[in-house]
Amino acid sequence: MEQFHETMSGATVTRMPVGPLLTNCYLVQSGMELMLVDPGMVWNRELEEVATVIESANARLRWIVCTHGHFDHISGVDTAMKRFPDATLLMDPREVELARDPVANYATQMGSTFAMHAEPSPLIVGQEVPLGLITYRIAAIPGHTPAGSVLIAGDHAFVGDTLFAGSVGRAPNQKEFEQLLDGIRVTLMTLPPATRIFPGHGEPTSIGAELGANLWL
Repeated sequence: MEQFHETMSGATVTRMPVGPLLTNCYLVQSGMELMLVDPGMVWNRELEEVATVIESANARLRWIVCTHGHFDHISGVDTAMKRFPDATLLMDPREVELARDPVANYATQMGSTFAMHAEPSPLIVGQEVPLGLITYRIAAIPGHTPAGSVLIAGDHAFVGDTLFAGSVGRAPNQKEFEQLLDGIRVTLMTLPPATRIFPGHGEPTSIGAELGANLWL
């Protein structure tokens, strides 16, 4: 499993592409606290490697956060919660419905029967998630899923499958796709151009780069 490290203001971000769709699982460290974002680990070796990275950080895993309920972003949740029972799982209640249904969360289409069993605490718009030296503000961008969550800090954001480098997320129909684009424009494109964007798949980007080159926006 490859690992990519970036130092942000007040936090270190480790990006680990996991699973058959190379979903970006992120481990964020700020001070002596950790946050795991989108634990999409599928295979045992991935689960162990991510656990080893967490345990070697010599910091407390405080949060496990799922940006949305699709299989490739949640498939390691139950195992991670068993391994780190003191962590708090955060997820929008509308996304939990997806996560518990293997057809709706696309597990069935990927040859799996996975349905999340862990019990999350609600992740809601406007909520603040403190982590060590920084605090993330929660916003929602519906369209790809009913209530995809984004986590925004001072100089970076975790955006799930809403925005990618040079592209945007998919949506079930044109109405929801327009909803997605509107949410990206209002919630993300108004952030400072230097804001680093950590997407659910592919390379990180910045608001400035997407304003200048993303044809969807």
